[in-house]
Amino acid sequence: MGYTLDPNKSYSMPTGFGPARSQSVAHYGSVTQLIILYQTDKDALAALLPEPFEPADDPAVTVYCQVSRDVDFMGGHGYNLVGVNLSAVFNGRKDRFALPLNYAAILWENDTFPIIQGREVLGAPKIYADIPDPQQKGDNWSFHCSVYGKRLVEGAIKNATLLDDTVRQQIEQMSGESLWAGWKYIPKTNWIGSEVSFPTVIPHKLTISKAWLGEGSHRFFESTWENVLTSAQVMQGLRTLVVKEYRPSLILKGTLDLLFGECRSIG
Repeated sequence: MGYTLDPNKSYSMPTGFGPARSQSVAHYGSVTQLIILYQTDKDALAALLPEPFEPADDPAVTVYCQVSRDVDFMGGHGYNLVGVNLSAVFNGRKDRFALPLNYAAILWENDTFPIIQGREVLGAPKIYADIPDPQQKGDNWSFHCSVYGKRLVEGAIKNATLLDDTVRQQIEQMSGESLWAGWKYIPKTNWIGSEVSFPTVIPHKLTISKAWLGEGSHRFFESTWENVLTSAQVMQGLRTLVVKEYRPSLILKGTLDLLFGECRSIG
């Protein structure tokens, strides 16, 4: 006799070994974030946003690297990611937000486990890449990610200056007021149309122990499908987000909680 899936419990594939382990908060015991911010063309940003997302009045792009360690849902292991967020407003039928959202355009990660969790559950657009730890030389930091030895993204923050506690606390407060958004999409088995397609919000809480301010720059590389597979199409879109003006960049160290229990679909 076969098994029946309990509609009141959650599963992940493979489903035949019982319900999946779940938790309402995912705790990251140590995170280091390198955050590069710049203003881009509003129409170019709009072209990468699914409706009913729209560009914020300040069409900002965030290119960032995060080193995650002591991650509880990974049994204390860790991983690195490089991502791109777009500043957006959401004009849904029932949902409005007082502040612009950070819409996740892409996340590359170097561990399959958080990729699957984030894609299937949260609607975060995660794919695989090789992401070494950022490099630090004095007051200068740099990071990159690649696929099969081909560079996708490079970022650098120069002349990083340690901020005092007052400014650090202000940055922490601003982070707590922001929301991360994604789009949960699962295609049909024949790849035509979707089984699931809707926007999501992913609340989080960042506790900052140290913060630095610096001068940021980045590069999005051009490549082909044969070299980097699905990342090639991503790079083609990201390269349309030209730099009009770089804003001050940040390096943050602290802890992070992803509030899984508060994640939800919006519309």
